Amino acid sequence: MDRIVEYNGYFGIKYKYIRESYTQEVTVVGRKKEYKGFTYMLIIGTNGNAYFEAYKYLNDELSDESYSTREQALRALKFLYSYIELFNTDIKYLDAADINKIRVFLKGGTGTGQYITYDFKTVRANSTVNSYFGVYRSFLRYLGIKNNIFEQTDGTKIITDVGSAFNSKTTSMEVQSYSVNLKRVESNVVPKYIRYSEYLKIIKLIEEKYTLREMIIVKLMYEYGLRIGEVLGLTLEDIHGEDITKAKGKYRLILRNRFTDEPWQNAKGLKVTSRNQSNNEEYYEKGDGIRIIRIKSDMYDLIQEYIDEVTSPFSMSEKTYENYSVRNLADKVSHVEIEKNAYVFISKNYTPITGGAWNSIMKSIFKEVGLEVDKGKRRDNLNHRFRHGFAMFKVLHEGYDELRLADALRHSNTNSVKKYFNPTEDDLNDFAIRQDALTKRGLNL
Repeated sequence: MDRIVEYNGYFGIKYKYIRESYTQEVTVVGRKKEYKGFTYMLIIGTNGNAYFEAYKYLNDELSDESYSTREQALRALKFLYSYIELFNTDIKYLDAADINKIRVFLKGGTGTGQYITYDFKTVRANSTVNSYFGVYRSFLRYLGIKNNIFEQTDGTKIITDVGSAFNSKTTSMEVQSYSVNLKRVESNVVPKYIRYSEYLKIIKLIEEKYTLREMIIVKLMYEYGLRIGEVLGLTLEDIHGEDITKAKGKYRLILRNRFTDEPWQNAKGLKVTSRNQSNNEEYYEKGDGIRIIRIKSDMYDLIQEYIDEVTSPFSMSEKTYENYSVRNLADKVSHVEIEKNAYVFISKNYTPITGGAWNSIMKSIFKEVGLEVDKGKRRDNLNHRFRHGFAMFKVLHEGYDELRLADALRHSNTNSVKKYFNPTEDDLNDFAIRQDALTKRGLNL
């Protein structure tokens, strides 16, 4: 029986078609090049030749589409031409016999067909495969190929909108149901981490609709890898600038637990069960009692701006002043010269913001930028996805190995950092290219 294997090559995904008589390798790559403000895209086949019709489609036909739409089309066509080369066919001659093979090829994973076994590392969601089919329909229409396998329908479906509280009008519309498409599967599985592009969307939304508090908390989680408990547990005496460290540029945060902390304000490390613990030496030991996070001056300035803003007597009513003075107090455990210690991040009532209140804000932000959240029982902590994003950024963009990543995440050894490496299909492709390049230079991640 024939066998097709997928593996990561120097320029991305490669396929090896293993037959009894010979073996064929296929490497179709997508390339992007910016010129005069426009990103040109092309697809290069195994023989090194560019597919001209795809080039015209991506850069002329789709020139007015968004970058993400064109990028998706580039990926979809790369896999279509990979299939065409593997099975030695032509776009014009794809027929009903190709439907199931194309479905299996795009879906990925491992399996056995009538004549071929597949061994693919990549597994794609049905929705992703269907989006590729949509690209193929558009591309073949552009080529003038009528009645192709991607256009075949099994009738129409009527989608009805019964209106809302603001609009009682009922509307309906007919949509095509394509026979090649895979059934959509609803899933509660959400991505493990925030990608950098998604982080930028979140920051943009916060700048437009939220406050400095949300901006700082999100930045501390994504850019510095803080856990949400470590953030919500920060107090005034934990924010250190040059005037305290007496060393230029030494801005830092001190992470530690206090007897006054609520469960959602706990940092990882020494648990505090009485106020007397702050008199013990172990409380001040680095790694167990306290952890030091170096921050940039602009982050320090943001935090100070927020503190000045919320603690201004002009922003407080008599009631909120009482709440801040009485209900927002935190144990003072250092020699920093402040009259009273208080938690940094507070609610509109000037009491410490609770974990539940923050999670509601975070969930709203995720939904507004189009990020998936768990339905029903929580499986992936919304806040911890920022820490995973911090780790993935260090690996994929800054080339961190396990030792450096363990240090950045404040882990005692490398065994526990592996759970933070949860790359997507595109991440793996990019990572394989970087890894091969580094290996050729004598390095190994």
